[in-house]
Amino acid sequence: MANKNKAITLRINRRELATILAALRYHQDENLQGGQGGKSIPDQIIRQIATDGDTLKPLDFQEVDRLCRRLHAGGNKHTPKTLVVEPPPRGDGVNPLFRVVYCIDVAAADPLGAARKAHRLMIDPDSLPPVLEIIDARGNVATLDLSNEAPA
Repeated sequence: MANKNKAITLRINRRELATILAALRYHQDENLQGGQGGKSIPDQIIRQIATDGDTLKPLDFQEVDRLCRRLHAGGNKHTPKTLVVEPPPRGDGVNPLFRVVYCIDVAAADPLGAARKAHRLMIDPDSLPPVLEIIDARGNVATLDLSNEAPA
């Protein structure tokens, strides 16, 4: 059985996030005002969704509030900072545009030193091929491990 509290990664755009936040605030306002948690959810379909088919305890009013604050881009000082990489613009050439994301952790004294070290590793012919995320103009993401590719 899967761990019910295991974190998941979800890729959504700002419009989708706004809709999720609106739905959470609506659910909070309509269903959780009484302070009884999931027991106060009158709509059985919404209760089934909120409890994942009665397998989870639904979030209460305060938990939904904390979740909204975490999700909201203008959250508080405890909101985790993340890097958001937007899709490339739609190209008008023969080939579509892709945004290729290459992440690497390097130890260095300052940002310039880190950038130079990362660049040296990127162009070093003896470096292992990287794992890359490729984003198309629609926001679809493909993760490719080039070390698993056949030599060119």
